[in-house]
Amino acid sequence: MGGFAALGALTLTGCTPRGIDARPGPTPAVRRSTDTDPDVALAATVLADEQGMLDRVLATVRRHPRLGTTLAAARTAHTAHVDLLTEAVPQQASSAATPSATAAPAPVTTRVPARASAALAVLAREEDRLSLLGRRGAFAAESGAFARVLASMAAASAQQARALTDAAGGAR
Repeated sequence: MGGFAALGALTLTGCTPRGIDARPGPTPAVRRSTDTDPDVALAATVLADEQGMLDRVLATVRRHPRLGTTLAAARTAHTAHVDLLTEAVPQQASSAATPSATAAPAPVTTRVPARASAALAVLAREEDRLSLLGRRGAFAAESGAFARVLASMAAASAQQARALTDAAGGAR
């Protein structure tokens, strides 16, 4: 797993082997004036979104301990995403990041519905939103390797949304 994390860190910083992502970069006159690599800035935003989702999952488990097993996969996936992105994002970029501006961000709140089924439905909607943000981020990424990482994260959120929607129908 450590090798994957190191590979992920390289991927997220935009370091790709020659020839994999051969798109021409912007000309110096067009390059942004900031010193932050656009993919690092994007990774910081995605990190904030993933941390927000993890916080929602944890708050739901605190409110509804019996959902711990149901939410284990979501918790594991978002923890892994946060860990991977934390390794890739410099501290100064991470502290300046805000949840995604690519779509209307949902308010980061830890208010969890009293009914387990409603709590799962809320999480399912948030997973759908995170999947959309991940797909948009994949299109915005300059590095092809990072775009693939974001697309994979978006797919994980879409799978969680589906599983949580199904679980919400059976929870009381």
